[in-house]
Amino acid sequence: MRRLAKHRWTMALALGVSALLPITLWAEPKPCKDAGFRVEAETAATRALLCELAVAARAQLGTCGLRQSRPIDLVTVPTLEHEIGRCLASYDCAQERIRIIEPDLLRANLLPDDPYAGLPDDVIFRSLLTHELAHALVEQHTSGRKIALVDHEYIANALELMALPPEHRATLLNAAGLTPPVTAGVIDILIYGLAPRRFAAAAYLYLEEHGCETVGAILDGSASFDREP
Repeated sequence: MRRLAKHRWTMALALGVSALLPITLWAEPKPCKDAGFRVEAETAATRALLCELAVAARAQLGTCGLRQSRPIDLVTVPTLEHEIGRCLASYDCAQERIRIIEPDLLRANLLPDDPYAGLPDDVIFRSLLTHELAHALVEQHTSGRKIALVDHEYIANALELMALPPEHRATLLNAAGLTPPVTAGVIDILIYGLAPRRFAAAAYLYLEEHGCETVGAILDGSASFDREP
């Protein structure tokens, strides 16, 4: 089970058991200027910020071939509960909805020893959104074809770190203590479960060495890090 600050198990479970998420009454999201996104947030300023960040994140994810084909809802919440505990962000593939903790509440939801605690609040918020949007675009790109959890997380983590400013990416890489080159054997679902920040660093370092080729191969079904029989 991932600790509070470790949000990425959320996506894994949301992909398969979204019906188990708590029932919440949502207001109707408001469309962004970009037709690809609709937003529901506490303030107009946060709605505008989410619209802006989502468009920028989509452009960054597009560098490795991820494309959006359907609108995605973005919703901020004061707390985010899952059957495994509290988390920071999640993507619900059934509803095509990203939920994320309100920006001014993120810091209170981070554990002090989480490497993310060393990043500015706005960088954390943008990074979480990029990660979940990557999951959303993988689902849209593959049109329901099953993608192994390790592959989903490889793409989301690698592209999340790729989108970070270099100085903030260095904070996370230094905390992971990995020395490149990273082999494919390190991209492992067990490492993801036990040390998610280390997995994220390994995913980025593998992407840095191999480029977007592996991402494309996962998306077209010709490659996988899944080592289960």
